[in-house]
Amino acid sequence: MMCVVQERDLAAIGAEVEMPGAAAYNSRRAHRELRAGQSPAVDRLSELADWWGRVAGNPQPRRADQLWLSRPPIGPQANAQLVIRPFDAPKSVSEAIEWGVAAADQAVDEATDVLLVSIAPGDRDEVAWQVLAAHLLDIDPLEATGWPTADRTTDQEWVERIAAIRDGLRHVRGIRNQPEQLLELLDSPALAAGTALLLQAASRRTPALLDGPGAAACALLAHRVGRASRSWWQACDAGHRGLHDRVLTELRLTPLTRLGLPVEDGTAALLGLTLLETALGRAIENADGDLDEISELEEPEDLNNLEDLDERPDGETDSTAPDA
Repeated sequence: MMCVVQERDLAAIGAEVEMPGAAAYNSRRAHRELRAGQSPAVDRLSELADWWGRVAGNPQPRRADQLWLSRPPIGPQANAQLVIRPFDAPKSVSEAIEWGVAAADQAVDEATDVLLVSIAPGDRDEVAWQVLAAHLLDIDPLEATGWPTADRTTDQEWVERIAAIRDGLRHVRGIRNQPEQLLELLDSPALAAGTALLLQAASRRTPALLDGPGAAACALLAHRVGRASRSWWQACDAGHRGLHDRVLTELRLTPLTRLGLPVEDGTAALLGLTLLETALGRAIENADGDLDEISELEEPEDLNNLEDLDERPDGETDSTAPDA
């Protein structure tokens, strides 16, 4: 079992999260495109490669840690070394927060380039992530759940879910800017560990791919604690839940796929990693023909003047939904 670190305040971790800076190749490419009178590429693979250039210091991910699975997912074979970490966090929420911080530190210290975060919930966690998301988005149970036909549930399951979310929202009503208390009331160690993991990883400048609504709900809370943290993440799949899509919209994360995968078994994360590797391979191949032009840039100071083209953080204008 992973060692528990000294208790840390989530807000203190969030304050350490910084916006990722643009890698040099991004500025050079933008410079070349401006000189040629071209617009930057806007297809999804190019956007993904650009994101990696801002959050990573190497051309390709060499090692990926997938949290938290009991077995390897079914999907394409990734080029990166894939390490599977099972979820064996403590049962209490406070200890799970510490455990999540320790998990992030261990992954980063072991030279992990990207985290694949899958939170396969039990019955309690399945309700908890929906309550967490609805509370942070400030929406009622019906709006959070949608109609049964849209959410692949029977009428009876839909009624039970509405009631469970309603009761959960009553339980956390009025909790603002107190993430630890909110997680304690939700009583979900999985969500507590996931939130702490994503925050600590972002504070240590390590990107993550989010697989499923549980991971997305953790990301939403982590973003409310550390606003710059969402720039370190990508969402792998839109899933089949309307509430999941609402969370990703709030985070302004465009999912890499829309396969409607119903289970958080790591498949979406592995597909996301494969897409990332494909995007980076494509970007490297396209850049090979420009190497001579890169070497002919006027002077280093010209690049310095353009360095902020990709480093300028996007506007942090959020909706009026309440903080955690």
